Formats: sequence, structure tokens, C-alpha cells
Amino acid sequence: MKEECKRECLYCGGSITGRIDKKFCCNDCKSMYHNQIYRNKQKEVRQIDRILKKNHAIIDSLYSSGKRTTSLTQLHDMGFNFKYITSLTADDTGIYRAGCYDYSYTLKGNDEILIDKTSYICSNKKQ
Repeated sequence: MKEECKRECLYCGGSITGRIDKKFCCNDCKSMYHNQIYRNKQKEVRQIDRILKKNHAIIDSLYSSGKRTTSLTQLHDMGFNFKYITSLTADDTGIYRAGCYDYSYTLKGNDEILIDKTSYICSNKKQ
């Protein structure tokens, strides 16, 4: 008689019956297992997206109130995170502009930041 080895579900650890190549005891465990892997992979992306959205809200509040210049210190005090940007461009003179979605900012001098609103909306429609 053939000896069967005990197989356990990768998600819940329950016993598996049926085909030899099955890895899960039921469809629910299979779905939850793969959803958990996806959530873990997306965790860092969501954290970075939260930072970018916060940065955008800070710049938007300054720009909407009429401020076109601010200081590094003020942005830092408001919780702005300079590590994350959505774009980086250089003009003909070599001055770099960092982007945060539809805003860009440039370091002028030691502590002054110039804020500008940009439009990068692209259309895939053929005209």
C-alpha cells in the first residue's frame, strides 16, 4: 500500500486532501494567501504615495494662499519630505526643478524655495 505524506495548507496550516499538487485547503485560503502577498508588496508603494500626497497638500496650500516663495525651514516645519519627488528636470542653465505632481519647486539661494504650478496632463487620444 502506498504511504501518503501529510500536506498542509500554505495559509491556514489545515490538512489538504485531493490532488498531490494542491497547496491550499480551499479557495478562500488561496485567495487570502495571494492577497496577503500583494498587500505586503504594495505596502511600501502606499507609504511613498502618502508622503507624496502630504507634500502636494503642503505645496498646494502655500501656492493657493498666494505664496510663490518659501523657505526650506518652513517646508520642513510643515512636514515636507524632500526625499520623494515625482519628477526632476533641468533647464538650459543647469538649474534643477523637483516636481510633486502638478507643482515644481526650485532652490534659490541658501534657504529660498520658488514654487510653480505646472501642467503635465497627457492625452493618449489621437487627433
